[in-house]
Amino acid sequence: MTIIAFTPSAREASVGLFVAAAVALLSGCGGESPTAQPSVVTVTAIPTVATTPTVTATNSPPPATTTTAAGVTRSDVVGRKFDLGTIVRIEDDGGVPVIIFDRWTARGVPDSTLAAKGVPIVVHSDARFQNLNSKITYRIPVVQGAIFTYKRCVAVDQPVSREASTLQAFAALQGPKKVMLLTLDPHGQVFNAQNDPAC
Repeated sequence: MTIIAFTPSAREASVGLFVAAAVALLSGCGGESPTAQPSVVTVTAIPTVATTPTVTATNSPPPATTTTAAGVTRSDVVGRKFDLGTIVRIEDDGGVPVIIFDRWTARGVPDSTLAAKGVPIVVHSDARFQNLNSKITYRIPVVQGAIFTYKRCVAVDQPVSREASTLQAFAALQGPKKVMLLTLDPHGQVFNAQNDPAC
């Protein structure tokens, strides 16, 4: 008699051997004659359901939050896309420059609209911007590589003159030109700024 066993696992192997041994004993008890054909018993172990739990890890982004993300300097203006005003001073927060900002308003433009869409920064000779509260300031970090564009009025009827500038130069601006529009990222950090080219 030939016994063929397939044992996919150690547990199934022991079950298979037990069944094979039982079949062999039962076959031997019958007293086979010398001329009888050898019988072939095939034992196939049936795979059982795995008992080990499967853990699947996913890399989903965290839900949006207004709290400060790890490694991002705290900003008081998270949620705004734009801000308008002047630099009171610059502070350093672990190597990150932080603007202490005095927010201004644009005449006829609600702050919610300014925060979402900004305002055009073009040549003008009227008083477009005003400071309604100089006592409240806001912390606004500046990202590395932020672009500062200095705009100069040549004449009211002429295109604005532009040149690259720096955060330090913007902090030193005086008069109407010190008013600036900041463009902010989702963490409330400045990545672009342009000053008011008032004539």
